[in-house]
Amino acid sequence: MTQITRRRLLIGVVVAAAVLVGGRAASTLYANYTWYAVLGASSLWRERAGDLLLIYGIGSVIALLVAFLNLSALGRSIGVLTLPRRLANVEFGEAVPRKYIDRFALFLSVAIAAAVTPALPPWTSLALARLEVSFRESDPYFQHDLAFYMTWLPFEKAAYSWAMLLAVGISIVVVILYSLTPGLRWERAGLRMSARVRRHLSVLAAMLLLITMWSYRLESYELLMHGSGEGGVFSFVDHQWLLPGLVILSVATAAAAITVLVSGWTGQLRTSFIAVTVIVLLSVAVQEIVPLLVRRFTPRETQMVQDRPYAATRADFTRRAYTLTAASYDALRKSAVSAALDSVVTSAAGQQLLRQDSLVYPGAQGLVLVSDPQLDVAGQRLGDGLSRLGYAWAYQSFDLLSDSLPRRARLVTVRDVRTRIRALAPIFAQGSMVEPMFHSDTLYWKLELYTASSNYPLSERYILAGEERSYFRHAATALVNARTARVMMAADPAPDPIAQTWMTAFPNASDYRAPGIVRELTTTPWSPIAAESSPLGSDSTFRAAVTRLYNRMRAALAAADLKAFGVAYDSLGALIGPTRR
Repeated sequence: MTQITRRRLLIGVVVAAAVLVGGRAASTLYANYTWYAVLGASSLWRERAGDLLLIYGIGSVIALLVAFLNLSALGRSIGVLTLPRRLANVEFGEAVPRKYIDRFALFLSVAIAAAVTPALPPWTSLALARLEVSFRESDPYFQHDLAFYMTWLPFEKAAYSWAMLLAVGISIVVVILYSLTPGLRWERAGLRMSARVRRHLSVLAAMLLLITMWSYRLESYELLMHGSGEGGVFSFVDHQWLLPGLVILSVATAAAAITVLVSGWTGQLRTSFIAVTVIVLLSVAVQEIVPLLVRRFTPRETQMVQDRPYAATRADFTRRAYTLTAASYDALRKSAVSAALDSVVTSAAGQQLLRQDSLVYPGAQGLVLVSDPQLDVAGQRLGDGLSRLGYAWAYQSFDLLSDSLPRRARLVTVRDVRTRIRALAPIFAQGSMVEPMFHSDTLYWKLELYTASSNYPLSERYILAGEERSYFRHAATALVNARTARVMMAADPAPDPIAQTWMTAFPNASDYRAPGIVRELTTTPWSPIAAESSPLGSDSTFRAAVTRLYNRMRAALAAADLKAFGVAYDSLGALIGPTRR
């Protein structure tokens, strides 16, 4: 095989791989968009796609650039890299071309960027940060609007964790690679490093110190949520000692970063070591020793008097963070069960009754194709041509390309109740139970949604809906039509600022019809009418019963369930028969 043939084969493989990967990505994007569009949530899809593009695009570029700059500097620091070669009985060193070293640095940079990608902030945190929510209330210590703690701070915490992971990962890789070269080695006299290695490592150390300084800023805010007082209350010691201490620690860490950079660059390693040691000791003193000494030498009575205003502030913020009574707290804590226990029905027969006509229900999996929908099924229209190919490729179900499937067929893909609601209301916490409720003859799965956060400052913390929260307000009631898979949300009459802003930004987040349905829901399911049942008492009752059975027959046909259709048809005959006699 000639070199030209090999090159053509390699190009063909690369092009084929690009077509496959690009086609799968495009089909998934199309299927994802149409799923949201069918449910009236196109604006939410655009927000999600834009936020994901920003987070992964900017994060990947930064990670790739930082890693490649460090690895390229490492490659130039080691000078000429030689590998041993043998020709006959003669051994000699062969220099590795610079382009191969640069390619290895690029490949390793891509690997590092991919490894830290899962640690990037979730798109919902960026969406909340961009909403510009305002509580019109501020905390008494930093004077930030309370929305800062619930919208911006979670995103900043996630960004900090990602940055620290990236910096530590690159530092470890660089040190390991340097240890394989003559530039960094242990000798009898101690650790020896070349000037280039020393300067490179001093830059990395300064970067780690600056990120550590960032952590002290976050710890200052964290004190308002997890104070050192009894029961986690923000206390006098936190306010008068720890907060100023963290400010001093931040300034000292910034100064240490500059010192390490300059002294490491000029070869004064002892100065760098002293600077880092001072920061470590100062950190321990500020965060551990000083608070311990203050509490140890302050009388108990004095501490109680000092902490009394802070306890009153906590009580005030706790009242604003929750709309529940103490009895409601206990009920929610006791109801914090696993989602696997959602909507448990007492018998297998009852469970089957609830799910026999359901396209969606708790725990449902797999794709369902409704070939001839008689109801307004909330699923993507199969269509033909590129549309059908896109769905088959995205869902890896090439049976969808069959000519026997009509164009008007609908695809229902996300069938688990919780997953379906989470996709449409991603910022809200879900209640602990999915309840089967009935409106006339229609089964709805009901799930309560809450605006919840563990970052709300100064309030008491409770375990609610399975997690520790410092803020928990009812936002909406979600209803999922079991037969059509359509989702409706009834907004709380008095939503909190986050829920209000979200529902204004995304019209799918609330439905004006849903509150009326919620008020009329019952726990009593319809049941087939037995042949021996007594005659109906009025024409209105008779019409309602006929309508109920007719709807059951239509739903059974739509689901291609002939057995359910036969049962409904027989029940209709039993209902009409006695009236003719």
